[in-house]
Parts: sequence; structure tokens; C-alpha cells
Amino acid sequence: MGKVTYRLASMENNLPAEHPGPRNDAALLLGSLNADRADLAKRLREPKWFAPGLGAIAAIFISSPAWAESFNRGFVLTSLVTLSIFIVLGYQRVTGVKLLGFRFREGALFAVAIVATLFLYSVSLGLAASGFRWWIMAPVIVGFLAATSLARLVASSMRGRVSHVA
Repeated sequence: MGKVTYRLASMENNLPAEHPGPRNDAALLLGSLNADRADLAKRLREPKWFAPGLGAIAAIFISSPAWAESFNRGFVLTSLVTLSIFIVLGYQRVTGVKLLGFRFREGALFAVAIVATLFLYSVSLGLAASGFRWWIMAPVIVGFLAATSLARLVASSMRGRVSHVA
């Protein structure tokens, strides 16, 4: 009785005959993954208007105690919240990346921005109550600079997290 042997047909393999091997495939895939990661990190660069826009919103909010009493502050503050939402949506549209992926560092920076803005708002309330309306420009400028730099730090942190994923 004869021995039965089985032979695989060349069609049973998806790889071409001159295929370099699985190790080279993995290296090619990792290289492609690194290129995609670098491309995503480039797209995460915030538009020029993003951080100054958020800084301007914080500055307008901080300056609100200097406005006349007859001024409709509620409408302006509601408009500022709406405008900040549009700025974030514009960022997402331009970069293609949603800002929902906050980790601890980004969340802490965002909390620092909110606390700093509220602190400077209370300083401007105190200055307005004391009759020093022109001095409110100092916390307004500090608030603009703080919010702008913190927004840049958040965007930079997210970009760094994406480009250095292991």
C-alpha cells in the first residue's frame, strides 16, 4: 500500500510568491502606523484662532463688571457660552479630532483655566465695587493670557499623547 501525501496548492496562500516574509510585513505595518500617528499629530495642531478665541471669551467675561448697569449681561454671558461651543466645534471641524478625549492632564489644565477665570472675575467684581473700573483691565489682560496659554497647553498635551502612543 502506498503512502498518501498532501500538497498545498499555491492558491491557498494570499501572499505572492516573492513575498518578503512575516517579519518584513510587521515592520511595514509599524512604519505605516508611525506615519499615520505623525499625520494625526500634525492635524491636532490647533488653528491660529483657537487659543486666542478662548482667551477673548475669558477676557470678555472677566470685564463684565465694568459694563454699565443697564447692559444686558445675561444675554452676553449666554452668547459667550454659545460662542465657546462654536469655537470647539470649529476646532473639531478643522482638525477632524473631537475634544472629548481629555485625560487627567488635559482635565486638570481645563479646571485650572476655569478656576483662574472665576478668580479673576471675582477680582474684577471687587475692583468695580471699590470704584476702580479702569483697574479691571489688569485682570482682563491676565485672564486673556492665562486662558490662551492654558488652551495651547491642552492642545499640546493632546498632540503629544497622540504622537507618543506606545
